[in-house]
Amino acid sequence: MKILRSLLLTAILAVSAAFPAFASPEAPTDQEVIQAFQEANTVYEWFEHHPLKTDGKGEKDTGYMIYYTVADKNYPNMMALKTRVNECFTEALAGFIISDSRMYREFDGKLYVAPSAKALDPRKGTSTINIVRESPTRINLEVSTPIMEDPVHGKTNVVETRKTIFPYVKTLKGWRFSYFESLE
Repeated sequence: MKILRSLLLTAILAVSAAFPAFASPEAPTDQEVIQAFQEANTVYEWFEHHPLKTDGKGEKDTGYMIYYTVADKNYPNMMALKTRVNECFTEALAGFIISDSRMYREFDGKLYVAPSAKALDPRKGTSTINIVRESPTRINLEVSTPIMEDPVHGKTNVVETRKTIFPYVKTLKGWRFSYFESLE
């Protein structure tokens, strides 16, 4: 199930990458909102389940975690990572995401990652999204995630559906998510 979801998200991201960045900053289209959600989900998951890849070099031991240099050249330092997080989330949420994480550190001007992550919840199925335009400055993404009984042991009947609202709000810096959580 997780592999299928990963492949689906990868395919959606590949298709959505072909579209230009927001052509309508005043009122993004549904496709633009979905694309922004997918990008925000990718960035958020760097701090939850899928940290940036390491090249396995430049080991730094801080006494409680071991860090390695980040392999992605788009993020050479902490400022580049913070900039990317701030592109997806409101200032308050971005600050919380960065400050709450011990996964990333900068040493000698280079970004390092402790390649540990939270375990995935195998009971979560593929989420569906409903877009609700609350006002000219707020769009809610109502995300429904099915929770299965025990898919590891073949019990895939849905026992619950979790509904989460992801507010997408217009800020002075553009549209950003003001709340986010992992769907995995």
